[in-house]
Amino acid sequence: MTIDPTSRQRDLTGFSQKAKAWRAFFEASALITDRMEKRLHATTGLKITDYNLLLVLSEAEGNQLRMGELAEKMVFSPSRLSYQVKTLAAQGLIERSADPNDKRGMTATLTDEGRRVFTAASRVHAQHIKQLFHPAVDEAEAEALEAICGQIQRTVQQSD
Repeated sequence: MTIDPTSRQRDLTGFSQKAKAWRAFFEASALITDRMEKRLHATTGLKITDYNLLLVLSEAEGNQLRMGELAEKMVFSPSRLSYQVKTLAAQGLIERSADPNDKRGMTATLTDEGRRVFTAASRVHAQHIKQLFHPAVDEAEAEALEAICGQIQRTVQQSD
């Protein structure tokens, strides 16, 4: 029997249910993140990591955070945060400045232009979620998925 290597269907016979669930979760997460990234970038010019940074700042008090706090709140890797902040600052979407309470620290603040771009991108992003995620789950499944993902997040955070 020849197996098509491009096929997304894989024979997981013999794998535990948890291994199958992990693989399904991992592959679905990667697939939807990839599609969301491509669609968001094509329609707004933003990378999904840029969108996440603008989202975090938009939710912060005064649309401002110290760089350390921003790194902690980022969903995606904070390792390139300095570069990302410089890039978004050069685009006029955020402003970097010395922390008024600690001159050694830096803050990032969402600018008016950043708020405008984020608001427009949020509408587009919400449409993509409705197209890619909503049809896949009903309300009860969404509630269960939220609970499971919360458990996974807590487990990962406690392991650090």
